[in-house]
Amino acid sequence: MPSPFPGMDPYLEDPTRWAGVHLRLIAAIERELNRLLPPPFVAEIDQYVRVQEVGEDDEFLGRRNPDVFVPEANGVHAPRRESESSGVAVLTEPTSRVRLATGATVRHRRVLITTTDDARPLLTAIEILSPSNKTAGADREAYLAKRGECLASGTNLVEIDLLRAGDRLPMGRPRPPVTDYYVILSVAPERPEASIWAFGLRDPLPVLPIPLRPPLDPVPLDLRACLDRVYADGGFDRKLRYDAPADPPLNSRDAEWASSLFAKPAKKRKGG
Repeated sequence: MPSPFPGMDPYLEDPTRWAGVHLRLIAAIERELNRLLPPPFVAEIDQYVRVQEVGEDDEFLGRRNPDVFVPEANGVHAPRRESESSGVAVLTEPTSRVRLATGATVRHRRVLITTTDDARPLLTAIEILSPSNKTAGADREAYLAKRGECLASGTNLVEIDLLRAGDRLPMGRPRPPVTDYYVILSVAPERPEASIWAFGLRDPLPVLPIPLRPPLDPVPLDLRACLDRVYADGGFDRKLRYDAPADPPLNSRDAEWASSLFAKPAKKRKGG
């Protein structure tokens, strides 16, 4: 059973569900492309990892280290303080205790189109934005750096933003219309020019021309077909609560429109 929405389903944007939606959409795009790509091209899921330092600004956990304890015969821990006359060195207490920064592994997944020959050049990268990409912080900065590397190379970039919330990533000049969702397509030979699809909640999802290598025609990627697979494979027709407000919330006009999609048709009276 497909989503009742004609385009993007805003209930899939729920922060508690988006990680699963994101993974399934990447897999659906990979599957759809491999169904369409001619040899020697192939789509594959790629994961790049970065280590994020966390805890650098935490306050000290304490000012003193507790005494050293050793177990006694009765099971009670007692402080051990050896004197210099015993011939055992006296432990020096630390000045303070601190919390050190630790590395948190952050994984980003995308779909890459390469070829099956020995060189395996990277042709096209397809990125699906996550909430952390649209929130100020280390993850956004790392993604923008990765995006810059791609735009500076000979790789085509497809960037899909199906999240209404968060700060939009830079989309060049002139600015595109303000709406709910965006797709940016940057074909390497056409840079700095790029194409943008800007569409709202009530609009159908676009069919995107995924570039390969000139003079080959692009491959049509039907985002709606991919979303339908996500919806079916994830059992979202049973998981989503359309009788509750969406998260992030819809504006009043869209909320009223959305509620009309779920309204049950009135039963006809006998003899009517």
